[in-house]
Amino acid sequence: MIYLVDTIGTETGMHLYDQSFSNTLQAKGVAVCVLSNYTTNDGRQQALFPNFYHGGKLLMIIKFAWALLIFAFFRMFHSGTYVYQSFGLRMIDQLFIRIIGTKELIVIVHDIFEITKAEGKDLQQEQKMAFYNKFIPAVVCHSHDSQQTLERMGYQGRICYYPHFSYEFSKEITLSKVAQEVKEAVEKDKTNFLFFGQLRETKGISILQDAIKVLERQGFDDNIIIAGHDKERIMDGKPHPSFVKPILRYIEDDELNYLFSKCQYVLLPYTEIYQSGVLEVVIYFQCPALMSDIPFFHHTLSEFPSFGHLFTPNTPEALADRIQTIAHGEGRLKAYFTEEDQKKYKDLHDPSRLISFLLVSQ
Repeated sequence: MIYLVDTIGTETGMHLYDQSFSNTLQAKGVAVCVLSNYTTNDGRQQALFPNFYHGGKLLMIIKFAWALLIFAFFRMFHSGTYVYQSFGLRMIDQLFIRIIGTKELIVIVHDIFEITKAEGKDLQQEQKMAFYNKFIPAVVCHSHDSQQTLERMGYQGRICYYPHFSYEFSKEITLSKVAQEVKEAVEKDKTNFLFFGQLRETKGISILQDAIKVLERQGFDDNIIIAGHDKERIMDGKPHPSFVKPILRYIEDDELNYLFSKCQYVLLPYTEIYQSGVLEVVIYFQCPALMSDIPFFHHTLSEFPSFGHLFTPNTPEALADRIQTIAHGEGRLKAYFTEEDQKKYKDLHDPSRLISFLLVSQ
């Protein structure tokens, strides 16, 4: 049995990743059990611990302590391979990893270090590298960049590179579950550009905000939708031009499906990223993206050029210029998501090698 441990769950859409991981391995005959903070609609998966990202500070601490206790109790009576998903090796991650122990542990490195801070640099890198080497015997990396970084910094455990799982969730839309503000955000007779996900500096939200100012001066007449949590209040309450439609909250699954099926382009002006779940949604819906010229996106488009466009340098002016040219029908690719690129993408995601890596510890 493989236990996939996800401490974030529905908080930022990691349940979609969990579903893809589980479906991919189970299709090859490997039993998977997801341990997280949510219950699926069909009831087949029950939440193991509470979502400790909500409530006041004291309540969140109590929920977190309860989650650790529940998980520790579960671990005592269930042996197997534990695949833990780490998001920068936060203190949360380190505590859960210590409960699992090293014997049956493999860590999926979504982020090597935390990249959510404005300065983009994790000040605990030295301590965390020591933790990697002492407590984490094997890792899975979803990008060559993260693999090379770990190797360069002296990681001594086993490493498996496997691309981010292809998403397989249902694209069906129950319109009654789509809020009116989401429906009204899409302009039917205009080109709709979508920025999706939590609003963070590393996801380039400030670059997009400044690009919007440039577009406003230029008389831009199409549509930009910004959909996602704004926990840092980057946009909350601030004025914006009429062509910007902010939906600053958690986006439900039916609403995600609605936006990605109705919008023509997705904006990814990230300043730093090792991998991108949003990019996987882009590929799943075949909705081309405008990507910043950072190594991960540069590598993606060099392999799959029909998946979107690169804009460079990563400045508001360059992003605004690319949005304008695309909106006016200039510079668009003759064919997005060609059969050749899709086949290459599918072949790259054969899970056989990953499964062999995961089952070594069993």
